[in-house]
Amino acid sequence: MKGQKGFTLPELLITVAITGLIVSFLGTAIYQILTITEYSSDRTIAMHELQNVAHWVSRDGQMARAASGGSELILTLPDGSPITYAMAETELRRTTGESQMTLARNISDLSFSVENRIITMTITSSPEGRPNISEQRMYKVYLRPTEGG
Repeated sequence: MKGQKGFTLPELLITVAITGLIVSFLGTAIYQILTITEYSSDRTIAMHELQNVAHWVSRDGQMARAASGGSELILTLPDGSPITYAMAETELRRTTGESQMTLARNISDLSFSVENRIITMTITSSPEGRPNISEQRMYKVYLRPTEGG
């Protein structure tokens, strides 16, 4: 038996301990990478929703001659046709005549106010199933100047 070579018990225990540490560090790193990527993706989606709404309200608001706010926004274009922004459950929809377009989903709070030809919109987007992610922004849009003033 003196000529047999192999590992001693302490060597084997040290090897198992080092392997366990390496596996736990790798597992933690992979978990963090996946969690941070999902969190970042959800925040990006929430921001995109807000920016899309801001784009459309700004575009239409700069063409409108009149506006009224509250829980929904009604813009009146120079030809007298209305554009309405209103919530339907958690979706914000833009309605013009017969057409309707969903601008954003997962909207948890929305308010419009109109004062001195300035539309102030406060909007909050909270992706479904992610209660710790919420993006809120306030946008101001100036209506087109009135004729003669």
